Amino acid sequence: MKILSAVFCMAILVGCSSVTMKEPFPGSQLTEKEQNQLTGTWQLDESVVHVAFTSNGVPWLAAVEWQDNDFVLNKSRLYFTKHNDALYVCMPTESDETSEYLFAEIKPAGKGINAWGPDAAYFGKLVESGTLKGSVERDEHSTSVKLETPAVEILELIATNHAAIDYKTPLLFRKLD
Repeated sequence: MKILSAVFCMAILVGCSSVTMKEPFPGSQLTEKEQNQLTGTWQLDESVVHVAFTSNGVPWLAAVEWQDNDFVLNKSRLYFTKHNDALYVCMPTESDETSEYLFAEIKPAGKGINAWGPDAAYFGKLVESGTLKGSVERDEHSTSVKLETPAVEILELIATNHAAIDYKTPLLFRKLD
């Protein structure tokens, strides 16, 4: 699971900072065209992952990594949400159901996908002011925000406030197939 979380984290982390929530955004059924845009093998820097949808439209992310002298297949359920004109993706940080969830806004662009993560400083201020429920941990190089506010409320906040997503540092996943 390490490589999947690492790849997803690359797409949503601001520096070494992170924002997680206790549940994924409410899922949306993607059209066949949207599924086709997202299905395939993707590269971000040195990491490669594969996205596929089951016959009933459930999205999965998979990667192979070398671990203890053997190849290990890691896979994770993805959660896509369409809200207004934006598309968001959530992924658990671990493989169990008690996991926290990472999230990002994504936009297919030609043979790539642009991904923008949440702005940890912005969410940290909202938690510290009591606007959102959660906790904030800081050290000299990073901020870790764990949101306890329901995901649907976080989604509404993101949709109505441009500062919630870090649009300054997009990452491009390049399609390989």
